[in-house]
Formats: sequence, C-alpha cells, structure tokens
Amino acid sequence: MTNTTVNKKSKNPKAPKLFPDELIDQLLAQVQSKDAESILDESGLAGQLKKQLAQRMLAAELTHHLETEAAQGKSGSHRNGTSPKTVITPNGELKLDISRKVNGAVNFLPLQPCGNANGNR
Repeated sequence: MTNTTVNKKSKNPKAPKLFPDELIDQLLAQVQSKDAESILDESGLAGQLKKQLAQRMLAAELTHHLETEAAQGKSGSHRNGTSPKTVITPNGELKLDISRKVNGAVNFLPLQPCGNANGNR
C-alpha cells in the first residue's frame, strides 16, 4: 500500500499582507492609548487614516483634472484653498477639507451618496 498525500486548495487562502508589520508598528506608536476606541474609532487611528486617504484621493483627482486642462491648452485654473465638506460613510460622518479650483468646478466622483440619517436624499 502506498501513502499518497493529496494537496487540497484551501477554501480560504491567506491574502498577502497589504501593510508590512513594521508600518503597523509605526502607526500604533503614534497612538497614545492602545485601547480599541483610540485605534478603531472615527476620531482614532482608523478614522484619521480614512480621512487622509480620502483627501489624498480627491487631491489627486483635482491634480489630474488641472493637468488635463493644461494639456488641452486651457489655462488659468489652479488650486484655491480648501472648503470643509462632510461625507457620510457607513461608520458615520467624515469631515474633509476639499481643494477648491479657480475658474470652474471639478465634478469629483462621489465617495458616498449623500443622505440624512434615514437614508433619504
């Protein structure tokens, strides 16, 4: 009788780590208290990361928009400060500072449909 090992593919394969442990350690070192609220709350580490990622994404979209206008020979548009905006997320409101543009509007892609607490627009 021969022993045969059958390799079955795991139903839940491990996803590769998006962030190295060293980066997570650096982020956690910035948090004063290490309780769940300080890390996962909207005002904690996770909320700050979400805010910075959203603002960076919107800034990149504006940069692309301005570069496209410049490439098309349209001039005069540039950044002109920021405006406070509130984005509704599944975890609550997220207050962002959105870059403004001189000479026209930028139609940003929506991050989340706006609505009130009841989901009405």
